Amino acid sequence: MQLEEEEQIKIIVEAAAAAAAKVNTEAITSATGPNTSTQAAASANEEDDKDKEDDKDAKKKKNRCGECRKKVGLTGFQCRCGGLYCAVHRYSDKHNCTFDYREHGAQEIRRNNPVVVGEKIQKI
Repeated sequence: MQLEEEEQIKIIVEAAAAAAAKVNTEAITSATGPNTSTQAAASANEEDDKDKEDDKDAKKKKNRCGECRKKVGLTGFQCRCGGLYCAVHRYSDKHNCTFDYREHGAQEIRRNNPVVVGEKIQKI
């Protein structure tokens, strides 16, 4: 029991040391690097713009059924074709699914069962 606790403590200490070393090198690089204050401000503005765009995308996305546009909330079903569907349209035959289940199954069989070729028998 004691050995397990000591091993866990060692792992935590090593991880903390590695994180501290990484922060140290980043601080040194940023302090001595070619970045000027205007470049840093420009990069900060670009990051803010990206964050705002991500927020807009998150607000735009609604959880609605791809077939009937009904709100699905947390009970939506993600299909292999990439769509989100309600309980009625969750099956592939109910929403004109574009995913090729037959080809997917054939690929899986090919992957799990490689072709075995026997050695040729020499004729006398």
